[in-house]
Amino acid sequence: MYLLEYRVPISAALLVFSFASVFVLTSQTGSSIPTYLLAILTLAACRRWAGLWLDWTFLCAVALIGYLAASSFWSDGFDARDTFSRWARALVLVSFVVAAAEGFRTDWFFRRLTLAIALFAGAAAAVALVRFFVFPPDDGRLGGLGQLECQVCAALIFGVALLCTLYWVFEAPSLRWRALAALNALCLLSAVVLTDSRNAWVAVPFAGIVYLVSRRSKSATAFAVIVIAIAAVSLAMVGGLLASPASEFLLPRGDSFRPAIWGEILSRALVGSPWLGNGVLTGDDVLIGCYLMVHPHNMYLAVLFQGGLVAVALFAAVLALSIRTLLLNFPREEAKLALGIYALALPAYLLDGHELLTRIGWTWLLVWLPVAISVALSGGGRLDDANRFGGG
Repeated sequence: MYLLEYRVPISAALLVFSFASVFVLTSQTGSSIPTYLLAILTLAACRRWAGLWLDWTFLCAVALIGYLAASSFWSDGFDARDTFSRWARALVLVSFVVAAAEGFRTDWFFRRLTLAIALFAGAAAAVALVRFFVFPPDDGRLGGLGQLECQVCAALIFGVALLCTLYWVFEAPSLRWRALAALNALCLLSAVVLTDSRNAWVAVPFAGIVYLVSRRSKSATAFAVIVIAIAAVSLAMVGGLLASPASEFLLPRGDSFRPAIWGEILSRALVGSPWLGNGVLTGDDVLIGCYLMVHPHNMYLAVLFQGGLVAVALFAAVLALSIRTLLLNFPREEAKLALGIYALALPAYLLDGHELLTRIGWTWLLVWLPVAISVALSGGGRLDDANRFGGG
């Protein structure tokens, strides 16, 4: 009973630890262990957050997660063990959304979480930079530490950490701490540049600008108008650069077979089961010439392939309801950060990403963390158990 009475701060602390460990531990399993404990605490106290079932964002998120897990039953090559694993991930993921939403209702979680992500990511970026210059990689691209060896994953998560660091540049209690936060931001930005991920080169600066605009805008309407204008100008600039001789610098690896991959995945999705999808366990490898591409390199196409138009509709509903809630709560610092993360994730997922139903990692930071923030803002008033700890 003691654990259940204090499960909200315990779960919040487990989340802070888990996200920090992503930058240190090489095993995703190691970072996942605290989330399993969090799931046990959350599910054991399901009556204490029952009010969330009245929140549309939460309902759509649970429906999406549950539907993707259920699609394992009609996947090609059905496997009972893999199906059990997907359902376990679904339960942990729902528990994360609940626990994070409750955490954001306390009076310390937001500041501690952003600080932990900023500091641990900054330290990981610093070590990665030293390693990059002392032991230059063969491909000339910086890889992160922990679970961030993939350059794209590292760049995008460093981008999220950069947004958290920008929050501390403004909110640090003294000039000295602001200077340290600025140094941390410079370190993270350098790491993003040296990953040589063109996707991150566009998405991270765009997200940073959106976040800075959110801090300066007086209203959600003004913010939305400015962001739309910036997005239009950015698209025009990127299109112009790709049509110019600079395209050889921007895309030294060409299109990395992206159009061919997308065409094949779209064809499989439409020919297979366009409404229900092919299932989350169905292989999505694509053979292009002599190269085996191991996933669709587009989160939206991946959702269509796995869960069909039903999953795409649920995903769109989650994003739309979440963004609407964030704009309605625009003055809140949590909402501004979540909007900045979405500005990073939504365009980046056009070129990368392949699985929403996953253990803790970059997808949790890019998608499920903003969803949890929106659930906290829209349905958090019903979380009496969490509101006891001074948040809201």
